[in-house]
Amino acid sequence: MLSAWLSRFFFAVVAAMAIAGIVSGTACTRWGQPGPVTPTVAPLTSLYVDPSTGSDTAGNGSSAKPYKSITKAVAVLAAAKSISSNGVTIFLASGDYNAANGEKFPIVVPTKVSIMGSNYGTGPKSGTFIDGIGEDRIFESLVHAPAHTAYATLEVVPPASINFTDVYVGASKLSLPSSHAAYFSLDLIGAMNASNSSFGAGIVTSLRNVNGVLVASGSFTCGSCAIRGNDFGVAALTVPLPTTSPSSGVPSITLMRATADSTIAAKIVDIITDGSANVTASGEAFELSKYAFEDSLAPIVPVPVRGTVDFGGGAVHSGGLNAFIGARNSEIAIVRGSETIVALDDFWNPNQQRANRNGQYTNEIIFGSGASGKNVTILGNAAGSTVTVGPAAVPTPTPSGSPGPTPTPTPT
Repeated sequence: MLSAWLSRFFFAVVAAMAIAGIVSGTACTRWGQPGPVTPTVAPLTSLYVDPSTGSDTAGNGSSAKPYKSITKAVAVLAAAKSISSNGVTIFLASGDYNAANGEKFPIVVPTKVSIMGSNYGTGPKSGTFIDGIGEDRIFESLVHAPAHTAYATLEVVPPASINFTDVYVGASKLSLPSSHAAYFSLDLIGAMNASNSSFGAGIVTSLRNVNGVLVASGSFTCGSCAIRGNDFGVAALTVPLPTTSPSSGVPSITLMRATADSTIAAKIVDIITDGSANVTASGEAFELSKYAFEDSLAPIVPVPVRGTVDFGGGAVHSGGLNAFIGARNSEIAIVRGSETIVALDDFWNPNQQRANRNGQYTNEIIFGSGASGKNVTILGNAAGSTVTVGPAAVPTPTPSGSPGPTPTPTPT
């Protein structure tokens, strides 16, 4: 049963925070700062990086003389006195962006930028692969977690809002110092709009607490992305941010199929939240896990208002067409009260909980507390929680226009 699994599931970092005596409130921290870099004078428009041919000492970030590491390019961007009004793009050549090539992990992006890789679709060995692991001291500081409990490859912090395209993010060589430590390929405290990218890429270890994306009071929008993790694919929770942060503090996840398949494949749960996150998904394939979606993540701070969860036909107008097929325990599992989930026009495990043999619900069904099955499970004490399934609503026809004036009768 779900409750038995929940008693065993242990999100290591949250557990470590509980041991450390986390209290609600604002954490005092300072985003990661780059080392000394000579500021650019002319407005910065682009930077080029190539781990094979570039140089962090002799390069200048041009296409002819690229830098060798993303770490260097981000430091130059952060120190720039003037940037283009159209923004800055960092172009990454194919290659392995690892510690041997000068990267310092986690790579922290503290400012607005577009990051564009190359050769995506050929796998991390042939494409642009951000490949490494480092202690995530920023996250540890935010939540007052003990040292050596959080690790990441890439971190985006406020006020950064980045566009991210055609990149693999993960770690081909990964070890953790203890069973109380956790790894995320991406720690998102700022905002990211990604497309055609892969998170949790290149991971071959079977270690627990190795995960895809952590959305810590950040915003994650991903079109046609592949996300994998040993425990979870995407986790979203509210964390206390410094009072100077421009972020609303409400975590959000938006996943969609755009130009290619969009999949999440985790061993335990694909998407897990603390109940505060806004979640929207359309055209998403949920694979391999015990659960596709859960709201069972232990909160760090009180969650006064539940987030909006729209898997089709809900308040955010998701188009549905998600594939909730293959979860070993249950697709959508709810443990908290007052959680409202709309999931219309999706595909489910066939012949389960009144789904037909094609895995569709031809009539609207609202599951409430006490529901238990392969498609939807809601604990009996999750009062007020519902999961609505069924066909997409038929659009209301829009009037063709205002009728013309009534003709005046012609006198005879």
